[in-house]
Amino acid sequence: MRRFILAVVSAGLVAAPPVLAIAGASTATAAAAAAPVVAVNWPVVKQGAKSERVRVIQLLLNARGVAVVVDGDFGKATTAAVKTFQKKNKLAVDGFVGPATWPKLVVTVKKGSRGDAVRALQHQLKFQYGYKSVVDDGVVGTATETAVKDFQKKHKLVADGIVGTATWKALEA
Repeated sequence: MRRFILAVVSAGLVAAPPVLAIAGASTATAAAAAAPVVAVNWPVVKQGAKSERVRVIQLLLNARGVAVVVDGDFGKATTAAVKTFQKKNKLAVDGFVGPATWPKLVVTVKKGSRGDAVRALQHQLKFQYGYKSVVDDGVVGTATETAVKDFQKKHKLVADGIVGTATWKALEA
C-alpha cells in the first residue's frame, strides 16, 4: 500500500487542497483575488436605435468602406449598410451590430491616425465620456491621445494610447 501511495504522490496525481488564505491577507481578500474577472460584452444595436453609439457605428462603417449617412439613426439605410459589411466579412447577415460584428467593425487607431474611425473615437470620448479637450477633427493628436490614455487607465486597460479591440469594447460598454 505504501508503494502505491508513494507512486501516486510521485506521479503528481494527488491534488493539493486550495489555499484558503494568503499570509497577511484576510479571507475575504483572498476570495476576491480568486474571483474571475467579468468581461464586458459588446452591445447589440439594431434598427430603430437612435443614439451616439449609432453615430459611431455609422462612422466605423464609412471607415470600413461601406458608405452611410452619419445621423445617429439606425434606419433602413444603416441596416442595409451593416448587412453589406457583414456579407463582405463573412459574418451572419442579420443587420444587427453585436458581438460578432463589433470586432470586425472597429479600427485600431493611434497617434497620427486619421479618418472616420478617429472621428468615431473622438465623438465617443467627447460626447459619451465628457472629454471636452477632444476636438472632433478626425486626427489623433495630443489631446485625443491624452484622453485615450486617461480613459484606458480609468478602465484598467493598458494606457498606451492605442485604441484596439479592448479599448473600443470599453468605450461601447
